[in-house]
Amino acid sequence: MITINEDNLFAVIIKGSLVLLVFLTLAGWVFFSRPFAFGALAGGCIAIVNFFWIRNVLQRILGQLPARAAAYAQIRFIGRLSITGVILYFIITSGIFSLAGLFIGLSVIVINIIALSLYSALRAGG
Repeated sequence: MITINEDNLFAVIIKGSLVLLVFLTLAGWVFFSRPFAFGALAGGCIAIVNFFWIRNVLQRILGQLPARAAAYAQIRFIGRLSITGVILYFIITSGIFSLAGLFIGLSVIVINIIALSLYSALRAGG
């Protein structure tokens, strides 16, 4: 049993999200279709990369002076959002990926965080 604390929370979220992503991709392939599985895989990869990216930006912001941090955060946010938007545009217009699978894949991090929150609450007796 792994103890979840502040030091390993990020790693637990990433590992759990990767496991969930593999499960959703394989389940999508077996029970639905190849485009659904590709959509789940693409969405999950985008979500996990964005999660890494946000963490990296936040770590850099916390180490800077407040005046410079605001401009840095805004530029990084707009850049991340723009790049993600362009990637999603090409994924959606390609016709290779299922939108339902893409939406489920994009929710991998959220699903994992909710599951970890419920696990922690039940384990603490709440």
